[in-house]
Amino acid sequence: MERHSKEGRVAIGNDRGSIRLRWRVDGHRYSISKGAYTRDNLINAKRAAFMIETDLLTGTFDTTLTSYRDFGSRVEEHQGQQSHHKRNSPAPEDVHVDFVKQFELWTRQIRNMDCEVNVDYNATRNMLIRWGCTKDDMVVSKLSEEAFCATTYNKRLGMLKLFYAWLVRNGTVPTNPFNEVIRRRVRKNGTSPGKLKRAPFTPAEITDILRAFREDSFCTCSNYKHSFYYAFLYFIFRTGVRNGEAIGLQVKHVHVEKGIIEISETLSRTIKGYNAANRRRKETKNDKVRYLPLTSDLHELLASRVSGRHPDELVFPSPKGLCIDDQMFQKRIFKKVLEKLQIAPRVLYACRHTFGTRCIEGGLDPLKTSMLMGNNPETVLRNYVHPVALPDTLPTIR
Repeated sequence: MERHSKEGRVAIGNDRGSIRLRWRVDGHRYSISKGAYTRDNLINAKRAAFMIETDLLTGTFDTTLTSYRDFGSRVEEHQGQQSHHKRNSPAPEDVHVDFVKQFELWTRQIRNMDCEVNVDYNATRNMLIRWGCTKDDMVVSKLSEEAFCATTYNKRLGMLKLFYAWLVRNGTVPTNPFNEVIRRRVRKNGTSPGKLKRAPFTPAEITDILRAFREDSFCTCSNYKHSFYYAFLYFIFRTGVRNGEAIGLQVKHVHVEKGIIEISETLSRTIKGYNAANRRRKETKNDKVRYLPLTSDLHELLASRVSGRHPDELVFPSPKGLCIDDQMFQKRIFKKVLEKLQIAPRVLYACRHTFGTRCIEGGLDPLKTSMLMGNNPETVLRNYVHPVALPDTLPTIR
């Protein structure tokens, strides 16, 4: 039985043997048919659904539905009719479907990624579906017409350049149309809103934030106190780990006898969401295993959380015993605490930037800082180090 689709989501159903796509936008219901309920038509219907959802997200929704009806359509043969005549040239829509399938094959077998899990590959696949073309002289102009910022454009360009290089090696296309396309310049003047939200906290701000959580200063909910998350937040401030690494930290990763904390896994979000059901456990971002010292304050913080518990249990579970949803934590709790403290808006990831800045300002060299953060020294200096205050003096000449 077909379920009703959520706003902006396309539901695929079986309408008396035919495939029907249904969705709602701004209170209006839309519906199109995609032919008989067969395996091949169902694949095309799923791709059309991706195209519709992508257009809804980007604000390019075709209210006439013409592009969605035409996309992936197939002419069915009459029952019992068989034809062994091969087409001299496949239909354009079949070429496009094969092209998208090749991208998924390249993603899965060459890049060892999954278009249904990895955000960048999913977005690029959906972009190709939305373009609806594969001509070498069109893909470059299609990419240039996208309203991407320089960083996103460069990501898409790099991915398509590698994909087409693979197609050239396989003999699928004669040349790589992206070979001579230059990356867009990322302007360094000024500070972007995204960087402002990751700006490090000052020592005074850290103290105020942790005190507010520990003492439930701004907690209005009686069920789940802010103090429940104090240990989780303190751990991120103290160690500079990524959100997913703290969320996925298991009891077996805290080696009390050895005095170290092992950071070898992350509980990462997928394209389906941030909640527990949609997260998956995998290696750290750079596939690096690193060890942090179990300092006296961390020992006091974690000892009771790991003692007598199963090795696979989470060190920082949610109030319901699942993994913490960092997006909901940031939206419902962290953001509101910052507002009450009159601290400029930041994302939770700013705690990691704060750690990198504190390490460098405390005299720790970039190499050791990178070892603690799981990055290379260049990345630490480029992304995680923010001068909180200018130095009082300049170095002397003599």
